[in-house]
Amino acid sequence: MGFFDKALKKVQDVGENIAASANNVKTVVETSVQDTMEITGLKRQIRELEKEMDAQYLQIGKKYAEFVADMDDAEPETAEPETGEPEIAEPEALENEAPAETIDEVKAEDTAETIDEVKEESEEPEEDEVAEESDEEPVFDVSDFLTIIKQDQAKKKELENQLAEVEKRAKQNALIREKTKAEESFEQEKGVLDKALAMEIISKEEYEQKLNIARKKVENFEEIKKIEQQFEMGIITKEEKDEKINALLNA
Repeated sequence: MGFFDKALKKVQDVGENIAASANNVKTVVETSVQDTMEITGLKRQIRELEKEMDAQYLQIGKKYAEFVADMDDAEPETAEPETGEPEIAEPEALENEAPAETIDEVKAEDTAETIDEVKEESEEPEEDEVAEESDEEPVFDVSDFLTIIKQDQAKKKELENQLAEVEKRAKQNALIREKTKAEESFEQEKGVLDKALAMEIISKEEYEQKLNIARKKVENFEEIKKIEQQFEMGIITKEEKDEKINALLNA
């Protein structure tokens, strides 16, 4: 096979690798869009449930205010207690003093009559008491609101669990996307090196050295990512970051 035939074959291989990488990127991008839409939808449902629960809490507060107002209206006015001693009518003084026995008989008759009157009054129920017993007291019942709130809380918890799972998956997919880009970059760099080697622009030794560094970028992708995150968080300096990455690539 001649020089130009080898170069053409290398270019064709590079084209096929780039096409395959493009298909992978397309798949990963579609997954990213799906994750984003799912996260947005779950967050919207959670916000709607929170609004619904706030409305139920508001109704409970309104119900309680009405209950307190009804209790105030139903509370009877308390009459002021009489402080004076009831006056007991004394029998008129007789011109001539009656015998002690006669006075005792009069007192006994008066006492008997008083007892009979008290018995008659106690046997007949007072109209006011009957009316008070028939009136229904205000009731503070919010069981319907609490049932709805409990159902909304359970649904919200379920949605939050789903959201946590989707966000975890989206984070993993984001890492895969970055690794896919690194692999795509490696394939492109390898294609350039293959072409340069086929055209004898670089030596075999140079080709192996550069290809090895490009390959290690993919193989140590996660470690390199951690080092970059350390720099972004201010844990290490830029010089330390570059030193750590170069140590991985040149090991």
